[in-house]
Amino acid sequence: MKVLESLKRQIIIAHISGVPVRIDLRWFFVFLLMIWLISVRLQPLTENYPTSIVFGFLTSIALFGSILFHEIAHGYAARREGIGVVEIVLHPFGGLTRLQREPPTPRAEFRIAFAGPLASFVLAFLFLGLTLIFKSPDTNILSEIFVSLCVLNFLLAIFNLFPGYPLDGGRVLRSFLWKRGKDLNEATILTGRFGQFIAIALIAFGIFLVIFGGSVFNGLWAAIVGFFLYDSAKSIIAEAGNVERMSVEEAMMLPISIEPDADVMKFVDHILPFHRQTAFPVAEKRELYGILLLEDLKKLPREKWRETKIKEVMRPITPDYFVESDVLLTEAKELMRINGIGALA
Repeated sequence: MKVLESLKRQIIIAHISGVPVRIDLRWFFVFLLMIWLISVRLQPLTENYPTSIVFGFLTSIALFGSILFHEIAHGYAARREGIGVVEIVLHPFGGLTRLQREPPTPRAEFRIAFAGPLASFVLAFLFLGLTLIFKSPDTNILSEIFVSLCVLNFLLAIFNLFPGYPLDGGRVLRSFLWKRGKDLNEATILTGRFGQFIAIALIAFGIFLVIFGGSVFNGLWAAIVGFFLYDSAKSIIAEAGNVERMSVEEAMMLPISIEPDADVMKFVDHILPFHRQTAFPVAEKRELYGILLLEDLKKLPREKWRETKIKEVMRPITPDYFVESDVLLTEAKELMRINGIGALA
């Protein structure tokens, strides 16, 4: 039991734009397995086992680099929507980009979710182009590697578009349900159920391959991925269920406020990079003046940032910006959606 727990321990391998990239020790097992599988496939072309090991290693690096690129695309899209990225985690069956908070709108959720598969499709076409460039008898092994990376990136994109949380397709579906009027938490639970259904189907398919298809390795791999997906979906449903019972008092945080006489340039240069909120209270000497939204700042030309005061672009306070601390979090989220600023005091 202790051995299994230690294998789940994560280590930081890099920082990308200030975001830590972590892997757990189980990743190394899958990485070595990929090197072996690819080298065995390439050995007839190289006719040299050490050379095939080298190419297997480089191909495996490119494959996991593709997964990392997929997750970086999620993080980039999140930052474009004003959401901070906590970390990127590479696990044995893919990756995960942890965000500081949920997207404020269905549109933002869709953009963040679809960014990953879009990045994988771009890589698939890139490797397809390289396949065509190096398709000759002298570069046969490179062509084989590039076509494999093309297929794997294409499958990664397609698989992630399946409509079940935590897959990207589940988040895309969640954005549509949210836009159609469902509560975000309710949409999360529903797409999590879809994720469990997809996981069960994947496990059943894996068992079928082992028993009737004669493909033990592929069958076991599909079943293991299915179990991993089911466990992730189960955790998400449980977490969403806990949120439904939480009150505002249990979830609220102390906000970062800005002074009404500060200029927009100072805010953008010295406050926004460290506090990626979408709404900032404008306050001074314990008195609340208004709310500044990043959405409103986007409408202000950059050349006017230095001469424009925060109080000139803030929104005035209205009663629907406030909520009692004992209100359920699910109700508070609906109030945030209705008030148009995505925040409550």
